[in-house]
Amino acid sequence: MLIKLGGSLITDKNMDRTSRPQTIERLAKELKKIQKSFDGRIIVAHGAGSFAHRPAVEFKVKEGIKGPLQFKGFPIVADRAIELNRIVIKAFLDRKLSVVSFSPESCILANNFKAEKVFCDPIEQALKIGYLPVLYGDVVFDKKIGACIYSTELVLGALAGKLAKKYKISFVYCTDTDGVYDSTGKTIPEINHKNIKEVEKFITGSGQIDVTGGMVHKVRESLAMADRGFETIIINGNRPNELLKAILEAKHHGTLIRR
Repeated sequence: MLIKLGGSLITDKNMDRTSRPQTIERLAKELKKIQKSFDGRIIVAHGAGSFAHRPAVEFKVKEGIKGPLQFKGFPIVADRAIELNRIVIKAFLDRKLSVVSFSPESCILANNFKAEKVFCDPIEQALKIGYLPVLYGDVVFDKKIGACIYSTELVLGALAGKLAKKYKISFVYCTDTDGVYDSTGKTIPEINHKNIKEVEKFITGSGQIDVTGGMVHKVRESLAMADRGFETIIINGNRPNELLKAILEAKHHGTLIRR
């Protein structure tokens, strides 16, 4: 089970470098309960939120290293992503979760924005002995453009491609909405290739600073994962126990994305 904790969920994207500690703590409690009952392995990854998106915009790093501005900016963006990760890891450890942090920058090599090499062995070993790996949206090195932004969805997708040979893969994205909304503000219960053209009319990008594309990006990546046989549920992480119910009871108020 690959779980994403969205940046807009665990940080205040309207305020620079501002986490939501109560939300992170509550999600840690839910994960602790899930671990006790879930018969499978879990990987968590979180977005960068108000920590890394702002310097990513400031240094214009979205399209790679094109000059001195981007060369200077990439390490700063990476450092901000790590800063939030340390906050999340500490909160999880305080709740007695056996978590270990993995940097995508160190295990993914891209080529023109696409993962070319994924070094998963340490993550697999952590899973094998019972740890809960935690990754995050990051910057990764890219053989064509120097380096690039790699969203949490892309990170989890790269891992899924490697882990699918040993594990049954599914995704849960915890956001700050009840899944994907239609034009009236109601949740669309399922998205697939049959209704995606209609759904795309309703989806907009993030209304906050977000260099990874917001809900549009989530849906497109989820459909790409669906083509590989992986289902995704997009839920509202602000609903208490929504994550727990989605995984343990297959009940939720969100959107299922599949073929």
